[in-house]
Amino acid sequence: MSDIQRLNGSFEMPQSINNKSIITGRGPVATFMDYQLELISFTKGTGKISLNFDGYDECHNLEEVIEKYNYNKDADEEFTSNSIFCSKGTSYSVKGSEIKEYMHIDVEELINKYLKK
Repeated sequence: MSDIQRLNGSFEMPQSINNKSIITGRGPVATFMDYQLELISFTKGTGKISLNFDGYDECHNLEEVIEKYNYNKDADEEFTSNSIFCSKGTSYSVKGSEIKEYMHIDVEELINKYLKK
């Protein structure tokens, strides 16, 4: 369980079934990529891990990843960070940095409204 925390994961309370501990949780692929080898090593081959895709989540080390891969969100022309807005039957592209200027709703107000439910 300390390894899961060290690798920026989270987990539910462990279950014991037939003298085996089962831990269910989530963790980033980047930190768990080689964990199976580590687990096999310190359990002398008796530990097993099963990893399944569980969706996307916020990156726990965003700045590090951006710097490491020299990520530029505007460099991918096919999958831009722009949004498409519609007005009077036509659509137009708006840069991510300019979206708030074009929005007709207060996003913070909307988020707070639904988080309070």
